[in-house]
Amino acid sequence: MASACAGVASPEGWASPVLSDGLVLAAHRDQLFALEVGSLDPQWAFPSDEADEDVVALYGDPAVLGDTVFVPGFDGALYALDAASGELRWEPFETDGPLIGGVAVSLDTVYFGSSDGKVYALDAASGQPRWDEPFATGDEVWSTPTLAGDTLYVTSLDGRLYALDAATGAERWSFSTDAGVASPAVVDEEAGLVYVGGFDSRLRAIDPETREEQWSVKADNWFWTRPLVADGTVYAGSLDGNIYAVDAATGDPAWPEPFPAEAPVRAALVIVGGVLIAIDKDGNVYGIDPSDGSPAFDAPLALESEVLADPLVITGAESEPNGASASQDVLVVTADGELVQIDASTLQESGRLNLTGD
Repeated sequence: MASACAGVASPEGWASPVLSDGLVLAAHRDQLFALEVGSLDPQWAFPSDEADEDVVALYGDPAVLGDTVFVPGFDGALYALDAASGELRWEPFETDGPLIGGVAVSLDTVYFGSSDGKVYALDAASGQPRWDEPFATGDEVWSTPTLAGDTLYVTSLDGRLYALDAATGAERWSFSTDAGVASPAVVDEEAGLVYVGGFDSRLRAIDPETREEQWSVKADNWFWTRPLVADGTVYAGSLDGNIYAVDAATGDPAWPEPFPAEAPVRAALVIVGGVLIAIDKDGNVYGIDPSDGSPAFDAPLALESEVLADPLVITGAESEPNGASASQDVLVVTADGELVQIDASTLQESGRLNLTGD
């Protein structure tokens, strides 16, 4: 998986689907497709087959702010598109490295990191820089920034979690781990902690007030997923093939033992209708009882294709990506370009569409 980001000949991308005003935005390789929610009828694609743009691949999740979709390209540019038409709103903003992480948005600002090691803040309407200069980390940034109040949290392959002033880009503090970090930070306001997983195979809770580690959990391989927090428990999958659940305040195990998947887990976990849904790299979909880690269904659903992208929970015209929801539908994009709809109440496939039309 890491080799896909390191400059292989044909990067494939693993951007996750998002929702925009009645449209599902789903990416495959080097194109973003806009599909009508429900019917999944295609509305537009970016770049179009006739366009001059070449984004190379789409790894970072797009983000929607109002009627604009922001798309990070592996070519190192951030694109701003009209959500209704897919047309460019302003000239792409170019950086000096591939964009692998996703985009965070506020009322009028777009935040993202680049493999050039810098974090950028742009005016959403014009694409002009908001900060006097981008914030420079010590290595590549592969994660999506996290905005919490007036603080922007960013992780870097230099092994640090940075807390920045969202308005100015000035560093407020940083916390150093023992290896690179590509997992997005997750802020738990109730517990007063920030959770982040790393390439040192640890899931950590950092207290932003003391700037010290509250607890950590050790796995046998990297934590690359976005941690999920629900009802006082932190859930995270690891590339060691296990799903971990720990008490948010203490880090103590919440289950008798981790839930074993059949392959590494990079896709984020979601809770849907009271069931924890996990998807491993081989495309096996698991339903898990979040209270004790026991299987919620007799067997996993096999999608028969690799899955690295995070799933999207659909609630009619709304969604809650990477979080808890009362909905029963989950959308997953496979490495083969299939958009698969899953009924989480039965763990059965309820629809499938090839994004490229092949």
